[in-house]
Amino acid sequence: MNAPQFSLTVCDFARSFIRWRSDTTRRKPLTVSQEPPTTLNDVRMPLDCLAVVARAGRQDEFALGASCKGEQVFVERDVWQQPTADMLAISGAGQFMVIKRWDKANKGVMLHPPSLGVQPERQYVDPAAAFESNTVAIHRRAARRLESIDAILEVLGGNREVTARTTFPIDGGEVTIEYPVKTVNYSGRHRYYQVDTGPVLFFGEPTGINLIEHFHLAFIAHLGGDWAEFLVSRPTPLDNLPVAVHHYSETRRVNAQNSLWVVAG
Repeated sequence: MNAPQFSLTVCDFARSFIRWRSDTTRRKPLTVSQEPPTTLNDVRMPLDCLAVVARAGRQDEFALGASCKGEQVFVERDVWQQPTADMLAISGAGQFMVIKRWDKANKGVMLHPPSLGVQPERQYVDPAAAFESNTVAIHRRAARRLESIDAILEVLGGNREVTARTTFPIDGGEVTIEYPVKTVNYSGRHRYYQVDTGPVLFFGEPTGINLIEHFHLAFIAHLGGDWAEFLVSRPTPLDNLPVAVHHYSETRRVNAQNSLWVVAG
């Protein structure tokens, strides 16, 4: 039997990063809620998802960074900011968005300095104005598409890295997301697999005028066929309480093309 040929590539998520540099001697900070204790700081944030938006004759690529927590850097104690937010970034096509989620929606945490106002939970900034530098460094690896359920079940029964791609239509075009398959269910007896993984990027209603502001955090499930269901993070009211929390609560089903890819060993 001939060895499988890895003729195409997928993102190597463990070695691909959103990077940005903040130098407060050159640019005033625009996205922080406490005064930085240092003047120079570099961030390396690994990726959870890539998205390519294809419409109007062009393609724009965006990256979703892994989640971290609001923190102070290079301090001996009191590292975690209070109130602490879950924080991540989306970057690409010369655009940058910070998503922060506190213990409740509309927390009202102020930016630093407070003259900048309340920090948006979805904060778009021009990266050229906010940072000394900003890049999305994508490393790719050879991969092979899994064409049959037998091939999929064999790979899922082992320890190889698997990446998924999902393409779905939007007004005037389509979006393709690529993401590592983290949690997946499968059965040799019933001959199925079902991806249940995230967070990924869902392209939905915009919260601003920039393309990046269409993206929302979501988890994705599919059986590899012609549909996918996204569970989208939304401000979600608590029963009988005048408060909302950020929760994966809205189901969105789309027509889609799904595929699994096994990376080269």
